[in-house]
Amino acid sequence: MRKSSRLFLTLVSLIALCAIVFSLAACSKKGDYPEIPSSKKEATPVATLGGHEVKYELYRAFFSAMYSGKTEGMTEEDYVAARTAVMREIALIYATLDVAKEIGVDPDGDEIDAEVLRRVKIDYEGGDINGVTVEGVGTREKYKEALAAANLTDAANRLIYRFDATQAKLYDYVVNKYAYGKDNQISGDPRAFFDSENCAHGVWVFVPDELHLYNRAESLAVANEMRDRLATATDYSEVRQVLIATFSDQVLSRDEMDHGFYVSKNQGSIPLERALVSDFFTLSPFACGEIREGGDGVWFAVGLAKDAADYERDPDAIYDLMLEETLIDRPTAEKAENYLAGISYSSACPTFSAETLAELTLQ
Repeated sequence: MRKSSRLFLTLVSLIALCAIVFSLAACSKKGDYPEIPSSKKEATPVATLGGHEVKYELYRAFFSAMYSGKTEGMTEEDYVAARTAVMREIALIYATLDVAKEIGVDPDGDEIDAEVLRRVKIDYEGGDINGVTVEGVGTREKYKEALAAANLTDAANRLIYRFDATQAKLYDYVVNKYAYGKDNQISGDPRAFFDSENCAHGVWVFVPDELHLYNRAESLAVANEMRDRLATATDYSEVRQVLIATFSDQVLSRDEMDHGFYVSKNQGSIPLERALVSDFFTLSPFACGEIREGGDGVWFAVGLAKDAADYERDPDAIYDLMLEETLIDRPTAEKAENYLAGISYSSACPTFSAETLAELTLQ
């Protein structure tokens, strides 16, 4: 399991399946929840990334999740930039699946298949995931309606689940196979990694919208107030007071509240997490990064100095972080960038127009 950064943001949350739900319910037989065919347009490839066809349905799902409500005044140049950003996220999905295969985790194997089906069952029946209890949609027709409401198809939904399940399995597989203290062939000194520019220390301040009656303006005002409070901070106790005041313990463990946490350079499943991680590498101790908006609140990073005592207290966590960066995160990021650099768009890829933006986003 990943021991650094408890943001709990995944591609599943990026797609914002507010109406689609998850649970830890038992697996069902495949025939119970058969796949729902996509339309001809939805199944049409709009691009190729690293040999993988990107279908319209997946492009639309990600464009919608990332840019719904943000297209007013969008120019053709803006659209091209947005298209590239969307394809970068999709490239990371395929890069993760390919890295998993190379390492020894089969994204198309029985174990991942069962997990995908488990989550689809949960979409129908409801349950609990990551401590959040949710209700299922009940019927096949309601499931289709919920997918449509999120600009998703069943095929895109299952691919996102497959990525998420594969990523979780991949981190567990690597950390368990090369567990701290085992005699293995993985090169690297965790203390040297800790001291290197590939590792940074900090903490994230989270201001949840739900505490301000879902008024984003109020959340932003509180975040700015907290940044002002930290402008003269010289001690971590002042940072911790801000974490408590903003209820950041909703996303941070007790240890992270007390000590902050360490991240690696290529860590992060979604743009928000990667931006917050990147901030750690540029911030001096107690300096605050820019305020960044998420789906359920606003965030900003606070830089912290590395402390050798943290390494001594939990060296295996740094070792795991090194493994994740060396074997998963860096290779995945590099592969995704290579895929993006070699992208080939088909004639079916949507071009810029008001009609295109309306089709690709939730109205």
